[in-house]
Amino acid sequence: MEILINNEKLDFKLEKEKNVGDIIKDLENCVLENGNVIESISVDNRIIPYDYSSFEFRQNISEVNELKIITANQIELAVNTMVTVGEYINKLLDEYIRIDSLKYYDAILEGLKLIHEGTLDSLRILNIKSMVVVEKEGRTFADILLEMGNLILKYEKKYIDEDGINILKPLLESLLYTIPKVFKWAVVKNYSMFSTLEKTRIISYLKMTFADLYIICYSSVNKFEDIGRNLQLGEDRNALNDLFYLTELLDEVISVLRITKLLLPMLLSDDNCDGIFQEMTNQLKDIERAFKDGDMITVGDILEYEVRPLFEKLLDLLKKLKI
Repeated sequence: MEILINNEKLDFKLEKEKNVGDIIKDLENCVLENGNVIESISVDNRIIPYDYSSFEFRQNISEVNELKIITANQIELAVNTMVTVGEYINKLLDEYIRIDSLKYYDAILEGLKLIHEGTLDSLRILNIKSMVVVEKEGRTFADILLEMGNLILKYEKKYIDEDGINILKPLLESLLYTIPKVFKWAVVKNYSMFSTLEKTRIISYLKMTFADLYIICYSSVNKFEDIGRNLQLGEDRNALNDLFYLTELLDEVISVLRITKLLLPMLLSDDNCDGIFQEMTNQLKDIERAFKDGDMITVGDILEYEVRPLFEKLLDLLKKLKI
């Protein structure tokens, strides 16, 4: 049997493999380690489903002459998925989203699921947190995706009605508006894949991320007080949720600023970012230890007197950078 990956013959020595699925399983890890994913599989010039339970995957090696695998870079595939999502949203808005949409019900519901799942998978691969992508007036991509998820659940077992359509249309329009911002975030978070872009464009994308982060950080300052109040009231779960949120947000801010320092050090030449990053990391570790020990007083004190001042320094820095 001849094995080809991206039309190049592979020197693959068969050992314990008995069927097509065994070979795919062996090659899959190697493909993933190289930052790629399997895009399509062909057996004797016939494309087969990527499904380990399928008949084709159980086919004996002795019955196969040629196994061909086409791979794609994960980042490129995720970006292309977002483009496809945008195109499909346009189709839904132009052809299906009407008050008399009952006859399009199956297409609408299936489309929403594909949009939702495809977007979440793409964000994960692109290393983008939906909580920091801002649509308008402080509304985030996370808010939009949560609303879509709730809408899918609501109409999973009943036909979408007029109220559902009235909710769905602006929701899809919001998604469509935000997708170009997701692409800009993707360039920043995966800059090595987009090294051919002009520096002026990268700077403009960075400034957009600074603006988004500033909006989210500014609206999150009150969470420090919320955490302290919830700890005093014994609402440890609510405090922990807010702490996790702030930790995720700080991680994203530091990530973007580190990328900025690497790509465009002149933007941060007058700011002691490394010192802030290190101090913030140390304080968050102290909070984690205090939480594990059940010492909520220490958690509150570190947040209020150590982390919050650092958070406000980052907020001031983002304010300067976004202009």
